[in-house]
Amino acid sequence: MRFINILLLILSLFTLQVSAQHKDAKNHNHKSIEAKNPYPSVDIKVIKDAKSGYNIQLVTKNFKFTPEKVNKENVMNEGHAHIYINGNKNRVYSEWYHIEDEKLTQPINQIRATLNANDHSEYTVNSRPIEAIGAIKNENIGNWYNNKK
Repeated sequence: MRFINILLLILSLFTLQVSAQHKDAKNHNHKSIEAKNPYPSVDIKVIKDAKSGYNIQLVTKNFKFTPEKVNKENVMNEGHAHIYINGNKNRVYSEWYHIEDEKLTQPINQIRATLNANDHSEYTVNSRPIEAIGAIKNENIGNWYNNKK
């Protein structure tokens, strides 16, 4: 059973992977901007909230969150992040973001974080998005093979 859950998780991550020039759940195209050295990076830490939902920590290197500069001139390695929950975009202006249980609508929920410039373009390296991908298993939904809504 555990093997099936791990296999499902791996398959869901591969099938939900998107490219630098992708469309989100609302069918919006995204521009990209090639990052410069020292390249920024992002990693995701998922922490179960003691009360409800999950807290996401975006661990970045060579990147500065600058919410006061959104929609202004781009400054390399500065900006904000986008967190996609099953493809639905959420803007993030600091390293922390809370996901409510109601947003976790699938048995396995993909969490994708991108680093974005002030004009919302995704930072890329060699045309590949600077991103981190994780997943949250929704314990409140039955097994994937027995899920009846």
